[in-house]
Amino acid sequence: MARDSFQVDLRGMVDLLSHHLYSSPRVYLRELVQNSADAITARAAVEPDCPRRIEIVPADVADDGFLHIHDTGIGLDAESIRSVLATIGASTKRDELGFARGSFLGQFGIGLLSCFLVCDEIVLHTRRVGAEQTWTWSGAADGTYTVTPAQTPRADPGTEVVLRPRGIEPLLGWSQVGALAELFAAYLPVELIVHTPDGPRDVGGRTFPWEDPTLTGGRRREAAERLSDDLLGIRPLDVIELADPVTGVHGFAFVTPAPAGRRAHHRLYAKRMLVGEAVEAILPDWAFFVRAVLDGDRLELTASRESLQDNEALAETRERLGAAIRRWLLRTAATDPDRMRRFLQVHHLGAKAMAAEDDEMLDIVAGLLPWETTRGQMSLADFAALDPVLRYAESIEDFRQIAPLASVGGVAVLNAGYAYDGELIRRWLARHPGSDARRIAPSELSTGFEPVDPAERARFARLLATAQEALDRTGVVADVRRFAPEDLQAVLLIDRDGRRERDRAEVREDLDGPWAALLDATARPQAKASFVVNAANLTVRRLAEHPDATLQRHVIEALYAHALIAGQHPLRPVDSALVSRALPNLIDRALDGRPT
Repeated sequence: MARDSFQVDLRGMVDLLSHHLYSSPRVYLRELVQNSADAITARAAVEPDCPRRIEIVPADVADDGFLHIHDTGIGLDAESIRSVLATIGASTKRDELGFARGSFLGQFGIGLLSCFLVCDEIVLHTRRVGAEQTWTWSGAADGTYTVTPAQTPRADPGTEVVLRPRGIEPLLGWSQVGALAELFAAYLPVELIVHTPDGPRDVGGRTFPWEDPTLTGGRRREAAERLSDDLLGIRPLDVIELADPVTGVHGFAFVTPAPAGRRAHHRLYAKRMLVGEAVEAILPDWAFFVRAVLDGDRLELTASRESLQDNEALAETRERLGAAIRRWLLRTAATDPDRMRRFLQVHHLGAKAMAAEDDEMLDIVAGLLPWETTRGQMSLADFAALDPVLRYAESIEDFRQIAPLASVGGVAVLNAGYAYDGELIRRWLARHPGSDARRIAPSELSTGFEPVDPAERARFARLLATAQEALDRTGVVADVRRFAPEDLQAVLLIDRDGRRERDRAEVREDLDGPWAALLDATARPQAKASFVVNAANLTVRRLAEHPDATLQRHVIEALYAHALIAGQHPLRPVDSALVSRALPNLIDRALDGRPT
């Protein structure tokens, strides 16, 4: 059976690669410098003493208005020009010249196409080491090219790339070129000269602190902190040195001085060329309390060379680097508990995330991290030692309701309403056989309130009727009980089912048709919040006996508003409206001396 070949639209392929592969037009300069650095590496393999120089003349500095970049690399001849520059997707000059791919930054042979992001024509003049002839390659954005002997031969081996901008292109001007060269290539081991109106400026040749064997102890830490300040703009709480011999990764992880986002962004280099300023995947997700500056020799990059390939090798690298951060945590906890406490004050979320997966970190967090309890701030380990049954509230809202009543009753309750708290409690119980835990809901406290006798309930009947009418739209049930402390006039008790029912009812108000019917079918009328007034409170008893129903209503609304705020309950529109009018109504009544 005959087989046909795919038909490729070369113009469309060039457009796809040059405009859609890269995240920003500014990468064109990185690709040019990267190709030049590779060419120098190739020449140094056969001529160890060769010059290592890359020179950039921006368009607004050059006499002809074009951008020029010169290198002292190995150069190309006519045959290698066609195989390297005219075959999209083939491996580049590394394999053709017989050198290992791992010695070079690029691997895909498409980096030059990024220049079409800023120009419509690329011209390359090149002379290969050992050859006399200089060749000129001219490529256009429409996918066509020419290869001809150069009109002006080069005196030395190497390559010059010329970009002819389309109109005024700021990215080819000296201010942008200098900034981009320094951003991407400041750490390349070459002379990197950028011409400016004030003369040439060398922006390359920097070294990372971990490369200097003379930097030890405090001097090494100071150099690391300067690096963090220069590249990340932070003064770290601490510095963690990282190394992975498999991928050749070296660098520092910096413990941030403020709580970080859910994912940390890291500055990553590959063979000293910047890959990205916000690379995520190189460290574990749980380590979002650090930002890192890293360089690797054998990292596997994507085709655009702006991120890492998400593969098994990266996962293994991430695990090894994460293990180094974990060792720092364990060592710091063992040798410097005060420093670990300071760390936990800032990065408790990251530490808890790790403790949810790691037993040793769980022991650190349980022993040092303070938790909110009805007995004050204490560690999980200390709280668990109070009673074989660890009582906890599963949400912040529940704890706010429970805390005042539990404190009076002498019941120790832990606030487990923050991220990872429930998982840490489960893991703690699994590691400590014989311990047990019990979730405490606000509704349990209401059943523990002392009921009032029928005669006393009758005295509160009119107040309860007024309260139910005033709060009917809020979806609460008014009740009266006797409870401590006596100076607490009322409480609002909303358990998990009650919160869900309130949320359902709030959404239902804005719907009609089939969606409304669906929400009606899921209603749980029995899951009501309870607004309980305290029969033991003198003010409440006086209010129940007051003959003015309007005053009773205003006071009930004010007590409900106070209970909402004291319990830190989220305010629905109906609650906000009630809160906003409760105090003004009371003020008006006090000033006027009459019902409003």
